[in-house]
Amino acid sequence: MKKFILPIALLASTIGAAQAQQPANTIGLKIGYGITSLSGSSAGYSSTTHSAYQAGLMGDVYLGEVVSFHPEALYTKQYFDTKDVAAFNRDIDYINVPLLARYHADGLFFEAGPEVNFALSGKNEDGADIKSRDVTSVALDYVVGLGYELPVGLSLGVRYDGGISHTFKDTAANGLGTGNLRTSTFWFNLGYAFGGTGR
Repeated sequence: MKKFILPIALLASTIGAAQAQQPANTIGLKIGYGITSLSGSSAGYSSTTHSAYQAGLMGDVYLGEVVSFHPEALYTKQYFDTKDVAAFNRDIDYINVPLLARYHADGLFFEAGPEVNFALSGKNEDGADIKSRDVTSVALDYVVGLGYELPVGLSLGVRYDGGISHTFKDTAANGLGTGNLRTSTFWFNLGYAFGGTGR
């Protein structure tokens, strides 16, 4: 009997120690400023960079002492402009949902994963609604980034958000859908986790 009790006791103590070391899950707010453009090519299209903005919720669900699942839900405004032809300009609002893995190391964090983008609205330079005709309604991106978080909950981060799906439908006006235009954005983010980072 003692042969069975000892291994069980050791296993229980190991699990208890691991749970004690695992940080508490967190939820918080996030805002971001981006520099965005479209990569790829389409007939007559020459992209230029423009400001972008986002804000929303974030969280960390810890899977261990240094690894967490980091989902976000962000309202995002992106402006895709051209250098010469205003008829090609498009302003699109999204709900962005990054689903990231984070590795934490003494305040630093490294993150990567997919992002699903749901288009809410799309307008041309004249303010006309072109979402249903031009904009891919659900698009997939990839995200890689890094940052630093303080125990009090404040965090600063930078990430690259690159398109996997085409930004525009094949039916988009002015030939926008005939190429392979995808989003390309660098984000600078400020976050706050309620109650601190749990680390």
